[in-house]
Amino acid sequence: MVGSAALAIAEPDTPGDGALRAPKAGMYASVDSSDSARMYRMIDRREIESMPELIDNLLDTIARMSAYRKPDFTPHVSKVSRAEIERTICSGPCAVKAWHLPDTGIFIDASLSPETNLVHRSILLHELVHFLQEVNGEGAGMDECGRWLHREQEAYWLQNQYLSQIGNGSSYHMMVANQSWIASNRTTCEGWRRAVNTAQ
Repeated sequence: MVGSAALAIAEPDTPGDGALRAPKAGMYASVDSSDSARMYRMIDRREIESMPELIDNLLDTIARMSAYRKPDFTPHVSKVSRAEIERTICSGPCAVKAWHLPDTGIFIDASLSPETNLVHRSILLHELVHFLQEVNGEGAGMDECGRWLHREQEAYWLQNQYLSQIGNGSSYHMMVANQSWIASNRTTCEGWRRAVNTAQ
């Protein structure tokens, strides 16, 4: 998602009450088998009640899954109500569940439980990818539209890889995989400057 005044990457929708709390067998993404085994070992599936510990853990995971270096600082993460989301980001009802503002931090729907729910955790991971992209200047030489597309493609790809490793075969995982494909094949940014443009 992109805000007109400041870059805001958002994660819409979330799985229903049947969201995965423990991994199931099976792979759902195209990952080389040697990479798959390595990635499976790097995903921490335990409940992490402390948000600072969870953020640190996910930043470690992203650094291992990508070429990003983990910074010495972490973003501020705030849980906000659905009413706050619809008032500030969407200007009305919408499916957005999380977003990142470079100068402010990450905001996630208060109904999410990334501390205990692995699928919800993937939503926070997606937003933390955007944090690392910003910190590392990913796509800094691109025009705004190209940078946004590039960053979304990468965040979706990493979220999709994460979901494949926790073994989530839910419709939410399928939606993320589909959005990943759409983002990777998108060639224009028509309408992307709207106050809220849901790319996911």
